[in-house]
This record gives sequence, C-alpha cells and structure tokens, in this order.
Amino acid sequence: MITTNKTERIEKYLDGRLDNVDRKEVEDVIKKDKSFAQELKFQRELRETIKDEQKMKVRRTLSRVYRQTSYKSTFIKRWKLNAIAAAVTIMILTAGGMMFNYFQTSSTNNIALYNEYFDVDSELFTVRTDKSTVNNTVENGITAFNEKDFTKALELFNKSNDNMASNLYAGFTYMQLLEFDNAIQKFNEILDDNNNLFIDQAKFNLALCYIANNDLIKAETELQAIIDENSAYTPKAQKILNTIEK
Repeated sequence: MITTNKTERIEKYLDGRLDNVDRKEVEDVIKKDKSFAQELKFQRELRETIKDEQKMKVRRTLSRVYRQTSYKSTFIKRWKLNAIAAAVTIMILTAGGMMFNYFQTSSTNNIALYNEYFDVDSELFTVRTDKSTVNNTVENGITAFNEKDFTKALELFNKSNDNMASNLYAGFTYMQLLEFDNAIQKFNEILDDNNNLFIDQAKFNLALCYIANNDLIKAETELQAIIDENSAYTPKAQKILNTIEK
C-alpha cells in the first residue's frame, strides 16, 4: 500500500529511484487507481515538455499531447494543454536554469531519445501485411489507432491477441499511452512466436520501450542484436546505441 505523498512517489518512480519491490507496488496501483495513473501520465508529459529547451521540441510535445487526448472532450484537451503550458512558463520564470537542471536527468534524456525515434512505420507494415495476417477486427483496430481512439483500438486488438499484427499495433498503442511495460509484453509475444513478419519492428520498438523505462542494459542488448542482424532498423539502432554510450 502506497502511503507516501503521491507526487513524491511518482517522481521517484519516474526518476528510477525505487527498488524492484516498490516499483512493482507503484505499477500495481497504476493498474487499479485511474486517478493515480492519470497523474503519472501527466507528470511524464510535463517532464517531457520541460526537458526541451528548444521551442520546436516544446511545440512537438504539446502537439503530441493534443493528439493523444483528441478522443476526449474539448474541455479536457484545452485544460491539459493549458496546464502543461502554464507549468512550463511558471517554472521557467520562477526557477530559471535550476529547474531545467533538475529535470535534465537521465530519465528525461532517455524519454527525449525515445520520442526522437518512436514512429509507427505504417509503410513498412503495409508492405509486410496481407490477408493472412490481418482480419476485420485488426483492421478496425488500426483505423481506431490512426484516429487516435486508443481505448477503442486496444479493445479491438485484445480480441485478437493471438494475431501478431494485432499484438504489434497493441504495442504501438501502449507506447502512445506511455504504458511501456504493457508494450514490452506485446512485443515479447511477437518475438516468442518467432514465425511472423513483424520480428524486426518488435525488436526495435522493444528497445525503445526499455529506453523509456530507463532499462538501458536491456536496451543496449536489443540494439546490438539488431545491429548484428543487419536489418532495416540497423542504422537507427546504431545511432541510438552511439548516443546511449556517450
């Protein structure tokens, strides 16, 4: 049972300052407590906004938040965007460089790296997909995903969890929702199957999820495997690995 201040607990979780037991406890609460999960998501998005000193990156972050909340009411979307923008402004004006130094941790650097390389490669997916890998449920799920209706998309993908194309897009959906542990599970299901067209995409995005979770040892292992296999993702994997090892 989490008894410490919720905000403090979330900060420690995002900073990677919890041991395995406490981290598991927080993740259990995230699954059961909707308000706690929303607060965690907000804090992640806030950090993501603050970490970028360049105005263009701030715009991109706000744009991503807008897209992720597009299925909600206009009031909620406007409140969330305004809250983040206001928080950024206040912190910049009142704390200056000290606040940027505080948030410029390894955690935020890793999230920045994750955001730079996370991109649903729909063209590659289309090339590799045929009638044998996608059914109507999966197609409807992909449509919902493209329309940013991630709740509906997950409902549809989870109805076809024995379908590797569905698992791939379920992983993408969890990444959009910043639920990286769930995304990792989906990508591992694809890799465990070991007989499908989406192995390369699963490996690369699995590495990105490890980066977002600050698990750089596992990320480096996956990236090195991609490099050794000389796949379509090798150039990106090499760039990311070079960045991590700096």
